[in-house]
Amino acid sequence: MSEPAVRGPLDHVLRHNSWATIALLEFCRALDPAMLEAQAVGTYGELYGTLQHLVGAEQAYVLPLTGELLGRPRIRKDQRHSLDDLIATAKAIGARALSVAAIDDVTRRIEMNEGRQSTVGVILAQLIHHGNEHRAQATTILGANGIEPPPLSAWGYGRAVGISEAEE
Repeated sequence: MSEPAVRGPLDHVLRHNSWATIALLEFCRALDPAMLEAQAVGTYGELYGTLQHLVGAEQAYVLPLTGELLGRPRIRKDQRHSLDDLIATAKAIGARALSVAAIDDVTRRIEMNEGRQSTVGVILAQLIHHGNEHRAQATTILGANGIEPPPLSAWGYGRAVGISEAEE
């Protein structure tokens, strides 16, 4: 896989976030479907619920930045979406987050909920933080249930796209 033109360091951070989520979803798509119900103490919940929450939250973070709902319908807890749907939505979110970072003013204030505001930069930071947190929980669930998770670190991303040889 070749790396597209990078505009700045934030591009790598957003690209890693998108790549890691998609790689995890694709890994989980290949598992025995029963494994998607697995859990581990101290995590969000079952593996599938964690994955759906991860993508649904990113969908919700991009919405106020762009006014666009990427992936239809809105991903919510009460409706199970296929892993293929989650992958397609995650890909759209990753591409859109990159375009926002490239052209938007990171200090632009956006009304979020109940009249509270945040900036584009903070919303993008939350998207990345939230992704890291729940991918770590998903890999904990996998490991606790005897499955070696995929390498999702920034080093893993760099190796996967051919821009780094560094190891964990």
